[in-house]
Order: sequence, then structure tokens, then C-alpha cells
Amino acid sequence: MQGVPETRTVTQVREMTTTVVSTSTVTVTPAPPTPIKIRLASIAFPSYMLFLQLIVQAKRFDLKHGLDVTWVPQPTIAGFYATINTGEADGIPGGGPLVFQRMYLEGSKLVITNTLVPMSAVYIVTLNPSITSFRDLIGKKLAIDVGATEFVILKTYGRRVGVDIEREITLVPSAYPIARQRLLTGEVDAAVLVEPHIALARAEKPEIKTVVNLNDLWVSLTGQPFAVYLVTALTEDFVRKNPDAPPRLIAMFQEVEDFIARNPAEADKILAKGMNIPEGVMLYGILSERIRFKSIPAWTDETRPIIEKMFSIAKEAGVIADVPGPGIIYRP
Repeated sequence: MQGVPETRTVTQVREMTTTVVSTSTVTVTPAPPTPIKIRLASIAFPSYMLFLQLIVQAKRFDLKHGLDVTWVPQPTIAGFYATINTGEADGIPGGGPLVFQRMYLEGSKLVITNTLVPMSAVYIVTLNPSITSFRDLIGKKLAIDVGATEFVILKTYGRRVGVDIEREITLVPSAYPIARQRLLTGEVDAAVLVEPHIALARAEKPEIKTVVNLNDLWVSLTGQPFAVYLVTALTEDFVRKNPDAPPRLIAMFQEVEDFIARNPAEADKILAKGMNIPEGVMLYGILSERIRFKSIPAWTDETRPIIEKMFSIAKEAGVIADVPGPGIIYRP
């Protein structure tokens, strides 16, 4: 927290004679607020959730913003989402809006507080020169984590443009590390990946190319300026008991975003050490803007319509039964 100017009136009494009153301005750094304890789910393999965890732990941005975070790492995406229902975590930073939509409709007591990662972070990549568009995946094998938000996004997009990805594309369920290896070995024709998996794959086979960015697909449906890949959700109960937590959490995320942008080399070292990958891999992703956070409160006029449009498109496509009520998006 930055220091704030404070004006003080100082009275000095000189011996036997004169009282001098002077005014001076000093900078006082206020004490950080009492930390709110919060348990946040994370992913044990390289992912945006792990990026967030490693930076926060290294810089202790949680304490700076009045939080005391305990991380609850999970080995699978399914386990990651389950933590908010099992009571293992108070929040999930890095879940898909459409996944939360389905969970909310199924009875999960959660609220979406902010965006975290734009959809421009997600790519379909290939070694096959004949695959140059989404439709070229028809009849091909695609590695994708079917428990993750990108599956729901592609399924919804496909329905809207007349492609049933579950019937017309052979889906090979794969978490990012496995999807990367299957792509490299030729077991699949394409894979849905994020960094650092794209850079790690290119290190082995430089001819790997990106077919399409999921943001481009989604924006073509909505006409909106950007699409959201990952958001943060907290349990209703935690927010009710800790009303100051959402703004502190968003401020922490924004500092992570700013730190990565301003200190790419240091961020690269932190992430490389934490994920046991070569230095420079994450730096490439940061400098090329393939790795980026976009932390905006969910209730603003900028973000709320984008999230709500995702809900309505998923319903219209028949992928998710209904749109959730307005209570799914947190309001201060």
C-alpha cells in the first residue's frame, strides 16, 4: 500500500520565551488491514492457476492486500472445480464462466467476482499443415481436457456454427501436459493448449503452429470486444462472512498482472523455478502476450454483459440448460 501525505501541526516550546508553531508534511505508510484467511483452489500442473499461486507466494501479495491465502492444489481439473462444493476451498481463481454456470444451476452456492484470464490465452495448435481452421478439425483427432472450460466453449461454438464436436471430431480427453505429448508423438492431429505448453512443444518441434485463437471464435459469435476464458468464484457463505474479501482479492490479482507486465524477467525466474521448466519459456509467453491476466470486477458495465452473453449463448446452443439468475455475479 502506498504512503499517504499527512499534515501535522508541531508545537515547539523554546526556553523561557517564544512558542513557535510550524507545519510539516510527512509520509506515513498505513498498516495493512488485518488479513482475511482464504483457501483458494489451484492446479498442480502448469496452468494459469499455478502461475497465480507461484507469484503470490513468492511476492506475498496476499498479505500486502489484507489476505492470508492457503492454496489447495489439485491434480485434475475435475478435482479443482469440486473443491468449492466439498468445502475444501473458499474460492476458485481460474474457472470457466460456463462451467460455473452449470455448477450454479446444479445448486452450487457461488458468486463470480472478477475476470481473470481473457480467452485470447487459449489456442488450437497442430503439426498438420492441412489444418488451418476450426472446420478442418472435422474427421481429425483433437486432444482436449473435456472437464475444462475450453471443451464447453468449443462445444458451444460448434453448435452455433453447425459442427457437433462430439460426433464430427474425435476428442481425446487430455490435460495440458498429456495433450502436448500426444500432439508431439502424432497420436492426435491437434490439441487445445495454453502457455507454457505451446512453447515447450515448440522447443521440441519448431514447426508446431497455431490454428486459431479461441477468442477469435467467440468474438465472431458475439461481436463483443473480448471474451473471458477464466473468472474467479467464491462461495456465497465466505463472501457473506467476509464482505471485504472480494475487493482485496481483485487488488491482489491486479498486482500479479502488473508485476508480470513490469518485471517479465523476474516473473519468468519465479515461474520457471516453481514449475521446474527452463528459464525463458515463460518469458517468451509473457513478451509475446500469450501469457496474460485480465482482472476486472465482474459487476462493471464492461464485464457483466460479456459474461451474461456467454451464459445466453450456451443456453441457446443447448449446451447448458438455462441462464443463471443475476445472483451469480457478485455485487458489492
